[in-house]
Amino acid sequence: MIKPLTPQLRSSILESLDKQLEELDSCENNSYVTLQKNTINQFKKLIKSLPDGYPIPVERRNGR
Repeated sequence: MIKPLTPQLRSSILESLDKQLEELDSCENNSYVTLQKNTINQFKKLIKSLPDGYPIPVERRNGR
């Protein structure tokens, strides 16, 4: 399913990524954790740079 990138969806995505970073902060700092943090931070930059209305593929949950 494709949804347009709205300010609300962007905020939801960024909030989810921040939660993932918080989880990783509780881990021992090793190369795997560093790689994941760097990847998440780059993805956050990408999401922030996309224009409103950009088509975002999303997975349906609970039949919605």
